[in-house]
Amino acid sequence: MLNRVYAMFDKRRRPLRNHVYLAFPDHDIAYARATEPAFHVLAPILNYLAGNFSVPALKRGSGLQASNLERQLFHGNVELLTARELKRRYPDMKIVAWVQDPLHRLAYCYEKIILTEEPLPSYYSERYFDKAMSPAEFVAHISGISDLDADNLFRSQKATLTYKGTMTADIVLQLEQFDTSLEIFLSESALQQRPKTAAGYQVSDFVSGDTLSSFADEALSRKLQRRYKADYNLFYSQSALPA
Repeated sequence: MLNRVYAMFDKRRRPLRNHVYLAFPDHDIAYARATEPAFHVLAPILNYLAGNFSVPALKRGSGLQASNLERQLFHGNVELLTARELKRRYPDMKIVAWVQDPLHRLAYCYEKIILTEEPLPSYYSERYFDKAMSPAEFVAHISGISDLDADNLFRSQKATLTYKGTMTADIVLQLEQFDTSLEIFLSESALQQRPKTAAGYQVSDFVSGDTLSSFADEALSRKLQRRYKADYNLFYSQSALPA
């Protein structure tokens, strides 16, 4: 019964999967949700952009606190939009995207979808994912799914940030270069009062060492590089960056 309710809830959320842009009209800036860990880490800053000024600084590795801040975000002045809606409503709004090394991004997806005790979301069960999948099997399975049919957690970041054949983002920042990226993001947002920023980013806050080691396997890494060749070519000059 619980699995059936979970699946029904997941199906109702599906239309939101193309709504990846958070528009902040007060600041004339939009944030593109291309990678989930960046969204978690930036939750306090995004709340400030939405006018929620009483949010605490995020403690490193505090997933529950991040989830609470994300829910609070949508009580502020923010709009969750598709690329089409964003371009129509705010044609001149500046769009900033944070990207993540695909290896780290897929390792996070594996732990969230496969290793969690929660049942598979309906999208994954319908496409024959399995809780017993090894990292190699997981990457092989994902490699057979096109970006047109991919879930946001593993759709290529290039595809997520492309609309009508053109890159939507005016500025693309790397999560791995957190301090530099954050400074640019804060400057572009022109916040009059800067929030207490997040504790920083380390991939180990989101993915276990064992999973990272498995994804660093040479054969698996090569397959992952082929699947996300466009992301590596467009956003990174090397296959993996230090976290």
